[in-house]
Amino acid sequence: MKVHFIRHAQAIERSTELPDEYRNLTCRGRKRFRQVAARLKKIGIDPDYIITSPKVRAVQTAEILAETLGFSGEVQVSADLAAGPDLAALRNLLGTRKTASEIVVVGHEPGLGETVGELLKVSTSCCLAKGSVVTLDLSLRQSGITAELAGLITGGGKAVGKSSEAMERLQGE
Repeated sequence: MKVHFIRHAQAIERSTELPDEYRNLTCRGRKRFRQVAARLKKIGIDPDYIITSPKVRAVQTAEILAETLGFSGEVQVSADLAAGPDLAALRNLLGTRKTASEIVVVGHEPGLGETVGELLKVSTSCCLAKGSVVTLDLSLRQSGITAELAGLITGGGKAVGKSSEAMERLQGE
């Protein structure tokens, strides 16, 4: 199963007047993520599911992706993604969608990076830049989930082809 982990695009700054869950994307965030979504369309992703955190900025990011791809399903909202997800939540999300060959998960840092790092079995957490996409080939087994890095697209829409360069970016950002 191919899973595309996407950190939401750039959102308005935190403030005391607006609760975190209602922070929306900036104009710049929308514009840059449209470039990322266009890159994903160009490389031919065809997700069975797009699952997002319920926070406004993640839902908006997922909707831009769905529109760009011409996705025919409904964007699904999962409370399990509000803070990440962690590995247990991810296992649950994927376990209920075992027949899928490709899934998009839209969430937040630091949870996304921690989960990607755990899946790739690296010693430090990974960090996804705003609007970036990490693609992993996952295998669900009784003993757990195994993962292999399949690709990285930066928040500006640049595909990083070399695995070593992708890992440097994930661990150095």
